[in-house]
Amino acid sequence: MMDDRHDAVLNADALPEDLLADVVEVFKALSDTTRAQLIYLLTRREYNVNEISRYVSVSPSAVSHHLAKLRAARLVRTRREGNQIYYSIDDVHVGALFREALFHLDHVRRHLSDPTQPAEAQLFASNS
Repeated sequence: MMDDRHDAVLNADALPEDLLADVVEVFKALSDTTRAQLIYLLTRREYNVNEISRYVSVSPSAVSHHLAKLRAARLVRTRREGNQIYYSIDDVHVGALFREALFHLDHVRRHLSDPTQPAEAQLFASNS
């Protein structure tokens, strides 16, 4: 269930400047292919830097650099176990945001109509 604070933001005529700036920062953090791949991996489970490095074909140093940017944007968090640091998605919203982007792309690439639009709008969109 969405709380009243979310309703207030979603029903506003315009976003407050500080919130708009934060939204842009989230999308900037995700705008790099390596960082997007890191987010994808972390939606599946937590990893340490060396494990991630094996999947994304970049050095552990570069992975750490990208993870620092994602952490600054509050998209990932860390957990220490002994001398290892494990990274995971910061919260369920990050995973949902990434999955929605993937669903959107699948929808677009397969030329699917939007079931939430009236039939006339779907017809118009398919003819344009």
